[in-house]
Amino acid sequence: MAQFHLPSSPWTPEQVQWLKRIGLVIFVLLVLFFLWQIRSIIPLFVVGFFIAYLLDPLVDRLEERGFSRTGGTVVVFSVFTLVAIGLGLMLLPTLIEQLTALISSFLPPKGRYYLLVLQAIDFVEAKVLRGEFPPFLDQALQKVLEQLGNFLLARLQGAISTLTGLFSLIILPFIVFFALQIVDPLRQRLNWWIPAEYREPLADLVSQIGQLVGRYVRGYVVLCFAVGAIETFFLLVCSWFFGVNYVLAIGILGGATYAIPYFGALLTTLAGGLAAYTTAQQHPVLCTIVVMVGLTLINQGFDWLVMPRVVGKQVGLHPLTVLFAVMAGGTMMGVLGMLLAVPIAGAVKLVLETLLPKHFAPVAEAENAVKITTGENKKRGEGQ
Repeated sequence: MAQFHLPSSPWTPEQVQWLKRIGLVIFVLLVLFFLWQIRSIIPLFVVGFFIAYLLDPLVDRLEERGFSRTGGTVVVFSVFTLVAIGLGLMLLPTLIEQLTALISSFLPPKGRYYLLVLQAIDFVEAKVLRGEFPPFLDQALQKVLEQLGNFLLARLQGAISTLTGLFSLIILPFIVFFALQIVDPLRQRLNWWIPAEYREPLADLVSQIGQLVGRYVRGYVVLCFAVGAIETFFLLVCSWFFGVNYVLAIGILGGATYAIPYFGALLTTLAGGLAAYTTAQQHPVLCTIVVMVGLTLINQGFDWLVMPRVVGKQVGLHPLTVLFAVMAGGTMMGVLGMLLAVPIAGAVKLVLETLLPKHFAPVAEAENAVKITTGENKKRGEGQ
């Protein structure tokens, strides 16, 4: 009986390579499709890992002092949680009260700012259009204002009462805790994929860039807290003299939006001026001028004097370089470019220092090197 010998595989090596490539492309597409389907929860994990990334240096220091990774994580996470809870208990009741009153003042039919808008419309109708404001347009504007107020109220109530938002607040601390435990192992796992000949220098460069970004973010967080505290104290002084409301809400708004160059300061100044004009119990016009000028000076002082020095020191850049990077980033990419400009400039500096170490050596070291080289050349000439 004749025997047939089948080949070991019906696929040639070239075909196998193409099958692997097709399989990889399909796998990547499936991963992208999966990420698209779960895109609503990705920001939550990104925030959790980002907080863990900022807290990781503290855990590393505890490890250096003999703590285990889990023990250091527990200590850092506990302190961070207690501080957050303490600040929340101190600030949240007053903040919620002021935000509730502020939102109510925008809503019809008796909201302070809603009535102010109606007065502005009446002024335009009487003084500018001389009473010729079309009735249907007046009704349309009032209808739009009512719908806008109801829409904002519904969005706020939905954001507070939604189960997803509540679940996010509950699950975020757990994400931070577990992310703290795997930050270093994950970094080592990613390092394994780098070719061996580039692994050590690239790992050092990435580590330096990571530390730079961490210092930059921590420095900016400190600045935001400082701006918020100073603006709150300034508004509190204004409240003592003029009786201004919404002090804590506007102060926290100023600190939270300080990270957004120009726009954050503008928003805080306008909100403070509006609150001063509409809630001041004495001299509202003078109070408005004082509040707006004061908030402007605080923001500009931090922008031009404090921020370049603090942030520049954190990332190892000269204050002039920081100002240039922020302005260049704003020119290229707007607000997002301003936020990313300083860490990108710091990362570029680190890359250039790695590629061109002699060019970026300190001036004193370069001068000493020139003197030493000149002296050696003279000695060789005398010896000859």
